[in-house]
Amino acid sequence: MKYYELESIARYLGGFKRIRSIFRVADNVLRAEFERGIAVGFDLSRGKSEIFDAAAESSLRSYHAPFDSVLKKRFFGAMVEDISTVGHDKVLEIKAVQQGAYKATVTILRLEFTGRHTNAIILDEEGVVVEALRHIDSDSSYRVVKPGVKLKPLPPLKSEPQKGVVEDVEEYLKSRGKKRRFERLADMKRRHERDLLKKIERLKKELDSLPQREALQKRAQRLESYGAIVLANLNRIKPYDTRLEAIDFKGEPVIIELPSLPNSKRAGEHFYSLAKRAASKARNLHIEEENLKSRISFYEKLLENLKSANSEEQISLLFPPKQRHRKREQKVQCEVFQVGEYRVLVGRNERENVWVLKNARAGDMWLHLKDIPSSHCIIQSGSKKELPRDLIYKAAKICVETSVTQPGDYLVDFTHRRNVKIERGAHVTYTNYDTIKVRKD
Repeated sequence: MKYYELESIARYLGGFKRIRSIFRVADNVLRAEFERGIAVGFDLSRGKSEIFDAAAESSLRSYHAPFDSVLKKRFFGAMVEDISTVGHDKVLEIKAVQQGAYKATVTILRLEFTGRHTNAIILDEEGVVVEALRHIDSDSSYRVVKPGVKLKPLPPLKSEPQKGVVEDVEEYLKSRGKKRRFERLADMKRRHERDLLKKIERLKKELDSLPQREALQKRAQRLESYGAIVLANLNRIKPYDTRLEAIDFKGEPVIIELPSLPNSKRAGEHFYSLAKRAASKARNLHIEEENLKSRISFYEKLLENLKSANSEEQISLLFPPKQRHRKREQKVQCEVFQVGEYRVLVGRNERENVWVLKNARAGDMWLHLKDIPSSHCIIQSGSKKELPRDLIYKAAKICVETSVTQPGDYLVDFTHRRNVKIERGAHVTYTNYDTIKVRKD
């Protein structure tokens, strides 16, 4: 962003009289709304700072740091006294007055779009730092940015700023906002598509590496035969023997490598145990195959819906930021989505649907597509008796996005888990439910 562009934006913003709201919508992005619903975004990321139209920008998470608290307290509903650039540098200052019960408080929001010094700093009338997006101590810079410290000026520019003018600031901001959304959406799609393709590739490798049923059955028969031969030749096996040379029940010579066990009888039981495992794996191989195939199908649906997504909010709902510092808990056997402070559990196949149903608490919220096969979804409500309607809608959206790929209007039934009765497998009946409509574009 050039200096003359910032100067034109400052003159444009100076025409507003009130700041309706201002808050962070991303780690380094502020969204300020003025009169007439005009919303402006300030990206304070180092190396790529910019100002843009933020009418379509919404917060993907809540921020509660001291900076956010002061920003809300000092600027929500505040009157604008002045908005201007500082010197010839790319610094924008918003001077606002907040009318309190006893006196008016003047606060300055200083937005610095200056490379490595890029920052958002809240100052009082005397230029003392109240809070800042980034705190900087004396070990990092000569210019300390900490609460209670008077802010030093930036070093003077050595070059003359570029001259020019932005004829239509509103159109300029809209074009910046449109370009930003397009680039961010494309970047999010690339990142999540790469991760999904890795998951799908890994699951396909697991599927391809599964043993053949016939091979497992032959192995089970061979191990069972070894067990019988060892037990039939117990009198010939010495404690130190590592293998047994004998004749099998078909009259053929056979060499059996013996396991290191206290006595030969245990060796026979060992082979029988291995045979039993191999036979069991052969019988249940189709379950593992179906599990892997259904998980591949689940991620392929997500991939298809990712490619057709047209907003960051839609992608963020399906691919929320990973939660840190979560206490150690039972390992979940399903896909987990984070919606604000709530977790939404989603079954990727019948077995996981059963797990989700059985491990949900009575007060958790259950969701399922109406009259259509779909994932079973659970909102873990904890001790909350009433859940926000917006949360239920987002969980219903997840249910739709993970179950179908065709666009259209879908009905999603939801009720507390206590009202859902498991009949057979993942088949259920339920009562006292409500229905919400979700549009899939």
